[in-house]
Amino acid sequence: MVWITEENYEEQMHKEVEPYVYARMESGFFEREKDKKLYYEHCRADDPKGVIVISHGFTESVRKFTESAYYMLQNGYDVWGLDHRGHGRSYRNNKNPYVVHVERFSNYVEDLHYLTENMVKPASGDLPIYLYCHSMGGCIGAWTIEKYPRLFKKAVLSSPMLGLSFGKVPVPVVYVAASLKGIGDKKKNALKTVESFPKEPNFENSCDSSEVRYHYYFKKRLSDTALQTTDPSINWGKQSVRACARVTSRIETAKIKIPVLLIQAGNDTVVKNASQDLFASRVKKCELYRVPDMKHELYMTDSQVLIPYWEKIFSFLG
Repeated sequence: MVWITEENYEEQMHKEVEPYVYARMESGFFEREKDKKLYYEHCRADDPKGVIVISHGFTESVRKFTESAYYMLQNGYDVWGLDHRGHGRSYRNNKNPYVVHVERFSNYVEDLHYLTENMVKPASGDLPIYLYCHSMGGCIGAWTIEKYPRLFKKAVLSSPMLGLSFGKVPVPVVYVAASLKGIGDKKKNALKTVESFPKEPNFENSCDSSEVRYHYYFKKRLSDTALQTTDPSINWGKQSVRACARVTSRIETAKIKIPVLLIQAGNDTVVKNASQDLFASRVKKCELYRVPDMKHELYMTDSQVLIPYWEKIFSFLG
């Protein structure tokens, strides 16, 4: 197993990781709904023992998980991922290119199910299929394994969005405000004014604990307008609050039949750890693994944390 360290990180990414991953990649678009194209990537391992489907987080893209895919491929897993609608190269129903909008959160769930059922399964034969999720992708993943309990063999939820954090503002207040403000087409407007993608990096206020990894992807975003979403629409906020309440409910969590590994960031200010604790307590086969002192994006930490993080995940998948 080759791990990418902080020393000469960008050089390692450009000379080792990207060529390795891209040589094994095919990409394209699929349509679950007419004229709503969703971008996907599929990387083939040399001798696969299983398949991992990636569900990325808010304002992200599957392309942000190139280093993650590198580790998955080395460990013998084929890798699939899609840009969720409103993200990356996928369909967007919003004129503002920096704002992520979704009509219904369940659209994300059905997109992920369609990809897995109609593309991943036929290409994978008898290989076991696993789910790896981050943040918003974790809420999508939780809903998916509740609604389709046999779609995946196991699921990893990394810093899953099971409860949103709005600082000192209570969630019900945000929900009511979004409901009143987002009437008609106004629901596509940003929760706050967004006019452009920031041209200067801001690692200190980011969700990352690894500065070199943050700057590597920030440069990618600067050079590719498809990666420059930054903020939610009013309706995204409203739909996400409702989705978090749904997936953590007793009724829905009782539907989960597969083993789940929930990995929690100790210094997470984006999502609520208390909601993750609640979810873990209600899911019969859920292991809660805490990573102390780390920020939200656990797959973007320094090597001394990142290596044990991935070792835990691969041990869980088996």
